[in-house]
Amino acid sequence: MTGSSRRLLVMRHSKAKGEAETDHARPLSARGRRDAESTGQLMGERNEAIDLALLSTAQRVRDTFEHLCSGLGETPAARFEGAVYSGGSRELLELVRGVADDVRTLLVVGHNPTIESLCQVLDDGSADQAARDARDAMHAACPTSAFATYDVPKGWSEVGPGALRLTHFDVPRG
Repeated sequence: MTGSSRRLLVMRHSKAKGEAETDHARPLSARGRRDAESTGQLMGERNEAIDLALLSTAQRVRDTFEHLCSGLGETPAARFEGAVYSGGSRELLELVRGVADDVRTLLVVGHNPTIESLCQVLDDGSADQAARDARDAMHAACPTSAFATYDVPKGWSEVGPGALRLTHFDVPRG
């Protein structure tokens, strides 16, 4: 981790099939499986050793996590949380604030519009070029498989609106 004691990765699930018995039951499409694996590979290349993943209970997020771990080459500890599926950015922020401080890198995988909203809420508006470039990409769109990376300078309980420096915004494609 560069310049930070903790890191937060916020990801939108990969591309899902359009139809299923319920929205909650929608699995990933073939493209979604490839994109999730590519996302894991990119995280691995950046040495993102994920300690904990907070995940939606939806099937497409379960599938995203499975294929992401395949690309990452490891399976981090995971907690499936209903609030990641049905809550807003405030509920996700509360989940992040409740993470134990021994977790160095946290991954949150959920759904839009909540993920995009959370990404924007967290951003501290840093003026350096890398942060501006990442912010411009993030504000342009938050497609499936996109993930934002933030430096977390203090404990998880202190994460709040405008508190984190955005370092990357990526949209891996398989």
